[in-house]
Amino acid sequence: MSTHRKQGQPAYKRAEQAVLDIVRADALAPGAKIPSERDLAVRLGLSRMTVRHGMENLVRSGVLERDSTNGTRVASVRLVRVVDARRAFSMSQMVRSAGAKPGSRLLSFALRPAERDVAQRLMLGADAKVVMIRRLRTADALPVCIETSYLPAAAVPGLAAEDLAQHASLYELLINRYGLHPTDRTSEISVRRIEDEDASLLGIAPGVNVLRYMSTVRDAEGAPLEHVVSINHPERVVFSTDFAHIRL
Repeated sequence: MSTHRKQGQPAYKRAEQAVLDIVRADALAPGAKIPSERDLAVRLGLSRMTVRHGMENLVRSGVLERDSTNGTRVASVRLVRVVDARRAFSMSQMVRSAGAKPGSRLLSFALRPAERDVAQRLMLGADAKVVMIRRLRTADALPVCIETSYLPAAAVPGLAAEDLAQHASLYELLINRYGLHPTDRTSEISVRRIEDEDASLLGIAPGVNVLRYMSTVRDAEGAPLEHVVSINHPERVVFSTDFAHIRL
């Protein structure tokens, strides 16, 4: 089988996509072994070196994992969150790039006055209100993080909890309904002891330390669109500054 060639796309990127297509088409479960580099090279009509390069990218992005004894396998769900100020990626993009199906469960939705820290980050006045959205984000139905987003209420008139049903993408709503395009962001990462409720939602032991990720997302003109606080599963989420594997 030969790979689908895209004009100007490097061979190793074609190999990376082709291997990812095999994982999905064959519905390989986490932990399932994938064919050897030699077999894949024959199947894809590419050199072993090219296939190896593509597979190494999938290992770095968390889609595959390998060790010296068991070979290369489909990884247990591991989300690579990109920390990069040049682009604001949605959670759905990052989950799909990890080879998983994105999902979410709305935990709470409220219109309320902006707290001081949130107002400062969103450059709001003292009496401004925000829409607060708290969601459990999943990858292949496994919980990966709990996200609380704050949006300037004046920027999203009419936004309702029902809009976020059926795993709807918040960024797609911002773009398609309001013409707001998340462009860049500033981010902070810190370690926090997880609260009992969050531990229960993520399915981990209470009291452990987790990574808290905070980000303020802006549009092309530099106006803040969202401030988000994310509590991340310690075994299913890693952070990277490399966004090359994110599928746009």
